[in-house]
Amino acid sequence: MYSIQQLAKLAGTTQRTLRHYDAIGLLVPLRDDNGYRRYAKHDVDRLQTVLFYRSLDFSLDAIKHLLEADSFDRAQTLERQVTALREKAAYFDMLADTAEATLTSLKGGLPMEDNALFNGLSFDELKAHEAKHETEVQDRWGDSEAYQSSFERANQRSKDDWETLSQEQMNLVKPLVDLFRADVPIEDERVQAVVKANHQFINANFYDCSFDMFSGLGHMYVMDERFTMFYDKYATGLAVYYNDAIQHYCIKNS
Repeated sequence: MYSIQQLAKLAGTTQRTLRHYDAIGLLVPLRDDNGYRRYAKHDVDRLQTVLFYRSLDFSLDAIKHLLEADSFDRAQTLERQVTALREKAAYFDMLADTAEATLTSLKGGLPMEDNALFNGLSFDELKAHEAKHETEVQDRWGDSEAYQSSFERANQRSKDDWETLSQEQMNLVKPLVDLFRADVPIEDERVQAVVKANHQFINANFYDCSFDMFSGLGHMYVMDERFTMFYDKYATGLAVYYNDAIQHYCIKNS
């Protein structure tokens, strides 16, 4: 048996995190006569599963749902996690190699061919990476009408369609960057107009996005490092600014 302090040290996490997992019913330990938390071996195993899922950017709600499903099997779950983690590592290794080669070239090393600048970043490679994580996406959102709608629309799109959508999205991000750099408050009608345009873009091209869902997306932009990196590459802090603007928009309009 482990105390909360011992388990936190063993797993490299914090007691605060374990207390939160207990509070939301994700990892509920036994209590001794004095009320102290005591973690058994099965709790240790469950925590490992939780932390693997967290490293793959699953929300705590999604993890709890998966662990409590009748079909949950730890061995099968670990097999899927091994595959997903290795694919994620390999993909980011490729991106790191491209970035490192670009940096070396920039500092006076061997010049890079233009096509080499986009290793791991081309449309086909991004779609292949996305396809490898289809199981993760289905685990998280597969039962929702929004997922089914998005999935059906995505399957009908060509490469040109995706590139057009990508350009449209970039055109929506640019004014947000300008407003952020100008320190325009999120409540300003210009900021809210950009947020509304982004909301309409999702509704028109992907799925019916309720205000609750849009609010959830905003939170994801700051909680999921992949989304944060996407926005912060334009300006550090843009993801937080955009999320704050989305939350204001949703509260005001719902």
